[in-house]
Amino acid sequence: MTLRRHLIRLSLRRMNYDRLTVVYLLLSAFYPVLKPSVFPEPWANATLHAGLALFVWFVPPLLRGTRHFALRLAGEIYLPLIFPLFYAEMEYLGVIYFPFENSLDPALIRLEQWIFGCQPSLEWSRAWPWPWFHELMEFAYFTYYFLAAAYVWLLMRASDLEPERRWDALRDFVRDLSVTMLICYTFYTLFPAWGPKYFRLGPIEVGGGPFTTIMRHIHENGAILGAAFPSSHVAASLVPWWHTWHRFPQHRWWMTALFVLLCMSTVYNRYHYVVDVFAGLLLGALVIYGGARLGDTARDRLRRLRR
Repeated sequence: MTLRRHLIRLSLRRMNYDRLTVVYLLLSAFYPVLKPSVFPEPWANATLHAGLALFVWFVPPLLRGTRHFALRLAGEIYLPLIFPLFYAEMEYLGVIYFPFENSLDPALIRLEQWIFGCQPSLEWSRAWPWPWFHELMEFAYFTYYFLAAAYVWLLMRASDLEPERRWDALRDFVRDLSVTMLICYTFYTLFPAWGPKYFRLGPIEVGGGPFTTIMRHIHENGAILGAAFPSSHVAASLVPWWHTWHRFPQHRWWMTALFVLLCMSTVYNRYHYVVDVFAGLLLGALVIYGGARLGDTARDRLRRLRR
């Protein structure tokens, strides 16, 4: 088989969100060069991004063509697995264009004051200073790290779906989740907001339990600043909630309960403003709607070839 035919086959399995990821990697490689004083080793970072862009362009489409289940699954879900890298970069990308004092926070605080007449993230936690409720809210916030994995697990063990329909459903899910997160990361770079906990309020004054300790450790050692608006916790969690609601009616109750509690926790725990939550809901809904309407070039081509 000629090299040209190999490349054509790869292009037929290259999803639109692969292309979007490459664009994001190349753009985010360029940002630090504009302000190298705040980003350590910007040229090494640019080289890493270029290597990742080449990886995304060739490797996932190659893995999608294999018959080995684990390799094919890796080719489908690779992007959420490298989100931690994009997340870690926000520590520096969030101050490329706007320093702390020029963030969106003052505007968001004024907006909340105009809408509610107060700061809900402050007033709610002060009105309910209960350690058990604080622990519940931290647990709900923590479930963000597992909701996507829970949906993938449900999908992979769904016996009523034909294999190709299962892979199509997985691609729909990864597409919506990936596009949502890439938009969030881009927004955090260009328009950072630090959130109530970091900008003016500080942590909740009451204690909790093990999940309170876990989340405190995460935010003291791994949390980024400037990633409040829109809430990626809400936007990204809407995606597994919606796909579970659509495909697995018997699991709606617990996914909905966790999603509602998670949205509440973002405000009670002072991680986000209420407007961050609404912006996250709007973003996630628009991505899900747009993804369903637009489809995917690679999958459409493969379907035409099979006819």
